[in-house]
Amino acid sequence: MSGFLVTCMVLTAVLIAAGLFRVFAGPTVFDRLVAVAMVSVNGVIVLVLLGLAFERSDLFFDIALGFAMLAFLFPVVLGRYFERHGSTPGQGDEVGGRRAAAGEEPR
Repeated sequence: MSGFLVTCMVLTAVLIAAGLFRVFAGPTVFDRLVAVAMVSVNGVIVLVLLGLAFERSDLFFDIALGFAMLAFLFPVVLGRYFERHGSTPGQGDEVGGRRAAAGEEPR
């Protein structure tokens, strides 16, 4: 394994640690979603670097591609969910920016 790959992996590990800190300490849900996306992208980079390091790029690149597709969908789906249902407990019962009337279903 070359020194360049080791340096890239260490740098990526530091970025993953910074992203995980933001996931757990994020002030809002949407900050946490961005951090999850960042950690996912860095995970794809780690898989590609491991493929290059072990000289098994065919296997690791396929795994990285599948993980990248899931990493793209996860924050998008969660963002849509929190956009519709509110990001904190008690916000999910609002309809169109106002409190829901009796018998009115939230969107």
